[in-house]
Amino acid sequence: MGNIRFLVMDVDGTLTDGKIYMGQNGELAKAFNIKDGAGLSLVLPELGITPVIITARESSILENRCKELNITRLYQCVKNKLKKLREIAGEDLCSVAYVGDDLPDVPCMEAVRKAGGAVLAPADAIPEIIALAEYVSGYKAGEGAIRDCINYLAQRNRADQAERIQTAIRWILAGEYKNGALPDGSRYTIQEYMTKPEESCVIETHRRHIDIQYMLEGHEEFKVYSTSCLTSTGCYNEEKDAEYWRDGMVSSHSILAPGSMIVVYNGQPHKGAIVHGRTEKVKKLVCKIEL
Repeated sequence: MGNIRFLVMDVDGTLTDGKIYMGQNGELAKAFNIKDGAGLSLVLPELGITPVIITARESSILENRCKELNITRLYQCVKNKLKKLREIAGEDLCSVAYVGDDLPDVPCMEAVRKAGGAVLAPADAIPEIIALAEYVSGYKAGEGAIRDCINYLAQRNRADQAERIQTAIRWILAGEYKNGALPDGSRYTIQEYMTKPEESCVIETHRRHIDIQYMLEGHEEFKVYSTSCLTSTGCYNEEKDAEYWRDGMVSSHSILAPGSMIVVYNGQPHKGAIVHGRTEKVKKLVCKIEL
């Protein structure tokens, strides 16, 4: 089971009820479901999943809706959806969840299913699509089907992440650190640094990975913060996948000593490297479980 990074969907028949309202000057209206919109703009970022829309049609109405939801991966007038899908995800189709409803979606859904990705459908999809789908929503297109599929993906990703975290922990405790990679391909580094006064340390979160930190040498204080009361610095380091914050309320406080391990989930504000008693050198193994 692949860890999902992209939610790919068409528009008519998935995000809408499939009805096209046409006037003399072209398309007049589309009806979008507000719960679908909340799922796309609020829930998906927490899951580390990027929404992608691929459609054969062109619509300024759709463009406006995507701007409202901060969807930047919009591809219109696409004749070959599978080709475009491969351009987006490469050969890593196991990282794709594809929502389809009709025959033009079949090639993409077959390829994603074969690769181990997730194939999903609204309740009113055609029988050929329902036969392909891993999950069929109880909701019709345009009536909350996308939000329901997102909820399903949240459960699917959590199960996959839990399994990968447990595998990583077993590997860490076995003590066989080599090649800079875990068995599932996730990367790790061995970091060495000096602890610092708390005011010199920063609160950070990660968007695209989960940290597993294992202390090899030294001691440090480690704090986890509530997501409320935080103030963004407006700075995000793409290379480090680190977003920085200030203020905030501490929700837990730990002392990491040799043999200590802590799991930091994506979106969880935290601050480490804080001096404990006296400044000392820390040596820590940090695994990054990519989402």
